Amino acid sequence: MDRRVALIGFGEAGRTFATAGGWGADAHVYDLLVDDADMRDAMAQAGVKICENAGESVADAPLILSLVTADQALNAASAAAASMQPGALFCDMNSIAPQTKQAAAQIIKAAGGHYVDVAVMAPVNPAKLSVPLLLAGAMAEQAQARLAALGFANIRIAGDAVGRASSIKMIRSVMVKG
Repeated sequence: MDRRVALIGFGEAGRTFATAGGWGADAHVYDLLVDDADMRDAMAQAGVKICENAGESVADAPLILSLVTADQALNAASAAAASMQPGALFCDMNSIAPQTKQAAAQIIKAAGGHYVDVAVMAPVNPAKLSVPLLLAGAMAEQAQARLAALGFANIRIAGDAVGRASSIKMIRSVMVKG
């Protein structure tokens, strides 16, 4: 299976996933801090292809992982939509409200892509690629196969409704954290 993947955001999660998976140049990465020397150094150490904008990172990628801060989630979806190839899977791994995921899904769908709601159900470290992922969306099974090919080892599907995975995560957080 094609291991090419675009990452929008290279904070703790993106850096951890790319390094743990040994994705190297198969990962085309863009982060808003791409011009920051420390960020470029982290990208170089991970061996990923450094992209100067989101469009460059997603242009030829069959799989896109959005790993940005909550306030940038819709901007990341819009940036990806402008350059993504038709049929690409956009896996939104951001911790955002179900309604925001549904709005992002509309942006991706309008561009000819497929949106998958991904809830990261535990801290990325120390689990790395074994962190539990919960997927929802019409293309969740296809996303599960692509994510497994990248090394993710703990993936479950919550259904085909975008927002379901993030809703489950929110409810779980309320129950666990009080």
